[in-house]
Amino acid sequence: AGGGKVKEGWVPTDLFELTGEMVGRWGGIEDVRADDDNDTIIRIKCGICKRNNKLLPLGKAKEWGREVGHEEIDYIEPGHEMALLWVPSKENDGVKGRSFLVELLLDESENEEDKSRSHFPSDVVDLLDSMSNAAKSMRGVKSLSKVVQDMKNGTMDGFTNEKPNHTLLSWADMDTEARLLNHRRILGDDISTSEYDGLINDRKKKRRALENTWTWDDWLVEVESKLTNGRNSTGEDDNPALHVVLESSIPPWEVELCRELVPEFEYAEAADCIRCLSEDSEESEMDAFDPASDGFGSYIDYLFRRLVGIERSRHGDSNEAGGGSKFLHCVDCRDLGCEHSCVEDSLHKDWNDLLKPEEKEKLIGSGPDATHAHHKDGRCLPDWSHSPEESKLDQLRSSGVLKSDDVDDQDSTPDDGNDLVTFPSMESFFGQCTDIMYYTPNCKIAYAPFLGKCVQSFDNWNAFFSTLFFGGTVHDALSMLDLSSDSCPYLHIRSPIMKFWNAKTGEYEWHKRENEEHDLTLSLLPIKSFLKARGSGPARTWCSNIFASLLECDCEEVRDMAIHTRQWIFRDIAKHCLDPKLSDDEIGGGEWFLAYLRQCHREIYDDIDRSDCAALLRKRYVAGENKRHKIGEITIPSCKEGFQLITKELSRLESISERPALDKKAEVMAKILIDIYMNKLVDASTMIKMAQIISKETKRNIVIVCYMGSVHTRAVCDFFTQPKYGFKKKIFSGKQDWDEEEGRILHLPAELWDFRILFK
Repeated sequence: AGGGKVKEGWVPTDLFELTGEMVGRWGGIEDVRADDDNDTIIRIKCGICKRNNKLLPLGKAKEWGREVGHEEIDYIEPGHEMALLWVPSKENDGVKGRSFLVELLLDESENEEDKSRSHFPSDVVDLLDSMSNAAKSMRGVKSLSKVVQDMKNGTMDGFTNEKPNHTLLSWADMDTEARLLNHRRILGDDISTSEYDGLINDRKKKRRALENTWTWDDWLVEVESKLTNGRNSTGEDDNPALHVVLESSIPPWEVELCRELVPEFEYAEAADCIRCLSEDSEESEMDAFDPASDGFGSYIDYLFRRLVGIERSRHGDSNEAGGGSKFLHCVDCRDLGCEHSCVEDSLHKDWNDLLKPEEKEKLIGSGPDATHAHHKDGRCLPDWSHSPEESKLDQLRSSGVLKSDDVDDQDSTPDDGNDLVTFPSMESFFGQCTDIMYYTPNCKIAYAPFLGKCVQSFDNWNAFFSTLFFGGTVHDALSMLDLSSDSCPYLHIRSPIMKFWNAKTGEYEWHKRENEEHDLTLSLLPIKSFLKARGSGPARTWCSNIFASLLECDCEEVRDMAIHTRQWIFRDIAKHCLDPKLSDDEIGGGEWFLAYLRQCHREIYDDIDRSDCAALLRKRYVAGENKRHKIGEITIPSCKEGFQLITKELSRLESISERPALDKKAEVMAKILIDIYMNKLVDASTMIKMAQIISKETKRNIVIVCYMGSVHTRAVCDFFTQPKYGFKKKIFSGKQDWDEEEGRILHLPAELWDFRILFK
């Protein structure tokens, strides 16, 4: 929103505020909590340290720090902070002082002695000691914000409100409003969407008044107003119809809950290879680091909230008005039903209306005597979200064989403030693979056993996916899977139980897996209950139902477009499956190759700069911290070869009686395979949603505006500029490859300020 790169400079702070922000960025409050047996020491350490040998006034010290930072420091690790420490000298009444440019980092270790600080100046050591002391007092706190304030006020034991004998500045965003909001977020303050949206509204009004810069949502409202207000000479409204397609979550009014599709089906306990998944690994500093520098959330969430508000102001409750939006269409089904994807508070009621009345009564603000629900991690959840693994965990706990358990989870009470539940869906079961592989790869899940035992072949996976999402019914898709008693244990991709091999005793131990399931929407394939397209009978997924309805459309062109979409998507899928590395998008891709490096070439993954994974696709060599790596020769197997590897690995696991550890290469190939298909499903959903818009629109001229990621928008362009449809790429504003912090300012031609010109 800055219209250019973020303007950074020296910003006044203090050791408590800076320490709190570093703890928050480290991974949040949860990651710095410690139990009684934890001997790790949290401290603030210094990496780079530059000192000016002259006494300088504070203003000159800032200039010196800026120059040294630009000229002598090439790179600061993600999560580290660059600070300027200025200590006034007693010799000149504090007008001048000692100046230090320091790189600060949070460190956990079991070694009490920090030998690294022995060669630092005493002023820097004093700062490190004070910040380390503050960091230790932030362990296990509920609110970093409150603790920081108590430390500053001197109301917390061990801290006084004496004025420090130094000035501390951090290199940060000079945008005070955005920086302070982001600081509150990092310290754990609950910032409402209304406050966040209000900030955006105020800032964009100022930008438009000062610079005539419009945000995308205001531009959309402006161009739509020209279409709704104009009429021709005869009084008829011959303006084109406007529709908006967002890469955003499917709203609740387009789905409903399907229960007991296969009433006789019963889940089995998870297979040993699922329980034997290793515990979640520690995130790397680059993975754990909170990269946000300009607030929180995302613009598309704000955009979704605004457009939903506009829609409802015109048509009321969409759920009661016949279902479906009038001009807003969301097409990203990968997180369908996930409570964390609900970014609009007004939709909470719509989601809860999918529950039965007795479920709502028991689930919302219910107590432990709920008869239509079960409790998990202090929350009251529907019976259909219950896994047999949770029952097994209770048995292990009651029998006393569970070696570790989080007692706090058992003693916690339901959170009455959270009236949302995650509704299971086929889309989310496969779509969550993307979030895990891209954003939390340290979270251990395994799709390979499901593919190898239940799907069994690459060709059958292709047929299963096509049936599930392109016109077939859920029942027909499930009939393609092996759901026998021997295969049902492999419907799980993660278990709350960890079967741990103790090398010292030569025996297995039962442990409760560390709870990282906030990263996981569904831990097993939802067969007994799942979201289906509203009104579909027999039950179909959201995408499949649209596709099936298009095949029954009276318009031959619409039917043909649906069929062509399926053919085009599976051609593209086949291309990616043949070579996931070389076929990936050179501008917005690289995640598959990065995931493959992490699992199969970890020494390279840990050694190189991974901040631009798309650039890695094109490089022959990459310089690491320790050596130069020849990554150009590293290839990813085809998905068919990967599936063969998976089935071979499952056969190997069946032949051994102990320690069934899943091969890393087999599992990463399973994730890459699923993500290829789910990524292209977003493109397919966009095309068939456009076809549905065309089939239902009564106006002759239609404008469809898409707000999506660049990979998906390029796919839309490629689809419609095929000779079959005759569209041509006539106007391109902006550029394909933007710098990370570059302001996305576009200069639009007249046709995109008045869509009526397009049809003249």
